[in-house]
Amino acid sequence: MQDKKELKEFLSRKSFLILDGDGTMYLWDKPLQGAKELLEKIRKNGKDFVIISNNDSKSKSTRLNELRSLLNFDLEERNLLLPNEQVINYLKKERIKSFYGLITKSFKEELEKAGFVYDRESPSIVIVGFDTELTYEKLETSISLIKSGTKFILTHIDPLCPYKNGGEIPDAGLIVYLVEKATSKEPVKTFGKPYKDIIEYALSRRGFRKKDSVIIGDRVNTDIKMANENGIDSILLTKGKKTEKTLYKPTFAVKSIKDISTII
Repeated sequence: MQDKKELKEFLSRKSFLILDGDGTMYLWDKPLQGAKELLEKIRKNGKDFVIISNNDSKSKSTRLNELRSLLNFDLEERNLLLPNEQVINYLKKERIKSFYGLITKSFKEELEKAGFVYDRESPSIVIVGFDTELTYEKLETSISLIKSGTKFILTHIDPLCPYKNGGEIPDAGLIVYLVEKATSKEPVKTFGKPYKDIIEYALSRRGFRKKDSVIIGDRVNTDIKMANENGIDSILLTKGKKTEKTLYKPTFAVKSIKDISTII
C-alpha cells in the first residue's frame, strides 16, 4: 500500500465517496471486512457516500433493504444508485409507456409501480438487464420483438457478476450478446458503470463537484476507467493481486476496503 499518511491526507480532502458495491463493499450475500466500519466513519466525519452497483436483478427498495441487513448499517435511499433508477428516468424523459424485457420479476414490478405497462405483444421498448430468472421463452419473445423493429436498451455492460466464494455468474453483458447476435442490432441506450451518465447523475443529485469526490472500486476496466474518463480521483482495491497492465490508472491502490476504513 502507498504511504498511509499521504492517503489519509488525500481522503481528508474528499467529501463524497463513490463506492462500488459488488466485490468492493460486499460479495453477493456477504459483507467484506471493513465495509461497515468505513460507512460509520464516513457518516461520523460529516462526509457523504453513494454505493453504485450495476446489479439490477432486484428493485431498488428490495436491494436497499437487503444491503441494510447485509452491511448492518442504516443506508438511506440516496446512498444507493442502481441502473433501475436510470432506466425509469429515461423512460419518463422519452415518454415511453410500455415495456417488455429480459429482467427479473422484481425489476418488472418496480417499473409497473412507477407507472409503466408490461406488454409482451407490442411494447414501446425492450429492456435487457441482469435477468437471473432468464427463460428461453423470454429470450425468444425479446428477440422477435427487436427483429420486428422494437428498440431496446441495456441496463449495463458487465458480462459477469461477482458471486459467492469468489465465483462469477453470467450478467447482462452476456445476455445482450445473444440478443445482438440474433438481431444484428445494438441498444439505443446503455446505463450503469462505466458510463458518465451515472456519475453525472450521482454528483448532481448530491450537489458535489468532481474534485470533492473519489471513486473506490476493485475493477480497473469499470471503476478506474470511469474515474479516469470523468476526471475523478480513484482508489483501486487490489485484493493482494498484481494489477493488470492497462491505460487506466488509479490515484491510489490498496489491498482492501479495510485498509481505507482504518485510515479515513
